[in-house]
Amino acid sequence: MADIATLSVLLSLRDQMSQGLQTARERMQGFGQSAGQMGRQLGLAIAPIALLGGVSIKAASDFESSFAGVRKTVNATESEFAALSAGFRGMAKEIPISVNELNRIGAAAGQLGIKKENILAFTRVIANLGVTTNLSSDIAATSLARLANITGLPQTQFDRLGSTIVALGNNLATTEAEITNFGLRIAGAGKIAGLTEAQILAIGGAMSSVGVEAEAGGTAVQKVLLGITEAVATSSEQLQIFAKVAGMSADAFAKAFQEDAAGAFRAFVEGLGKAGTDAFAILEQLGLQDQRLIRSFLSLAGAGDLLRDSLNLGTKAFAENSALIEEAQKRYETFASKMEIFKNKVMDAAITVGQPLMAALTDMFKTAQPLIETMGRLAERFAA
Repeated sequence: MADIATLSVLLSLRDQMSQGLQTARERMQGFGQSAGQMGRQLGLAIAPIALLGGVSIKAASDFESSFAGVRKTVNATESEFAALSAGFRGMAKEIPISVNELNRIGAAAGQLGIKKENILAFTRVIANLGVTTNLSSDIAATSLARLANITGLPQTQFDRLGSTIVALGNNLATTEAEITNFGLRIAGAGKIAGLTEAQILAIGGAMSSVGVEAEAGGTAVQKVLLGITEAVATSSEQLQIFAKVAGMSADAFAKAFQEDAAGAFRAFVEGLGKAGTDAFAILEQLGLQDQRLIRSFLSLAGAGDLLRDSLNLGTKAFAENSALIEEAQKRYETFASKMEIFKNKVMDAAITVGQPLMAALTDMFKTAQPLIETMGRLAERFAA
């Protein structure tokens, strides 16, 4: 009887244990399912965060790298660099050019001698020209900076140069790149003669509009401008010839050139156009018998009021200073430009998020450096 009772108890315990194990198994399965579901949900939550962090760090790193060029070429304090950084980022949210490209233009500005207080304004002008004309940012920056250096133009007036170039390009049979290239070639002689920046660009625009290339035409214009300047300064016999062609007396022509060099130059060119076949002999008398020079001036002389109209247009555009802004605003209203600006705003937000993350990673790398060095020494010992 005792054995039967003991067996009964054992069987009861077995059943209870089986039931307990079954309950535990069911709970473990439920926990596994819950844990798996929670893991999937956590993964879904973490994945976008990780992706956002990666994109943000990449954006911040790219910005830091591009702005390093500004630090290299511009001599400024940390507060001034902070202002430049904020200025470039703000500009990228207004125009369809990435902040890293704006940083690159800013670095070029510093290299070209643009003062730190003028770098943001210069960058905006170059960026606008890059969007609205066939000038690349590199060529525009280099050409305008050099033109200003040659003529002594204040660095606060680069926008006026840009407006003049755009106005001439929009109204003449030439391109902004040709106008700028031509103007740069004759800037030195134009400065000596007393031409304004607008007049220099206008002459370049008129010449290139009749198919005269900058290399040949630039040399021709320089020779004539320097020839007139020398004749007026020395009252030489050539002054009589220049004056006669312009339809003035020698004294009147000299006075006109001193007061309005561009006007006297225009009168001489228009006089050549009226001289017909005698123009060849006139240019030879002046020692300007180079065939490329003759072709260049006869082409311009035969174009009627082109030079006069170009000079008036350039001078007006420089004074009004509105052509570049108006042209840029038209371009920025396009869907493509708006999409680019939207992209710039998103990237700016990514830079804001990425900068502290990048700083934290940098600190982590510094903290881990001793551990990495220790592991390296242990690896060397193990290998030995």
